[in-house]
Amino acid sequence: MILLKFIFFIFIAVFVMLLFIAYKFYKVITRTRRRFRPEDREKGVNVNGNTIVDHRPDYKRNKQVIGDDEGEYVDFVDSDTTSENKKL
Repeated sequence: MILLKFIFFIFIAVFVMLLFIAYKFYKVITRTRRRFRPEDREKGVNVNGNTIVDHRPDYKRNKQVIGDDEGEYVDFVDSDTTSENKKL
């Protein structure tokens, strides 16, 4: 009878160990799958070796900063600096 109890105990212990190993394997697989999921990757801009990650929503990120009625356009005037120096 003692031998049967010992074999049953060993069987339960091995079963629990297998369940624990299977659980750990499942956790590693799900963590790895989550890490490489493309929709969860942060979109960043690489500037001088530094990655800038913007967590704002798309509508705020793509918002136009300067309105269409405000412009930064300046007419280009080609000036000859040598002629200005001679006039002085």
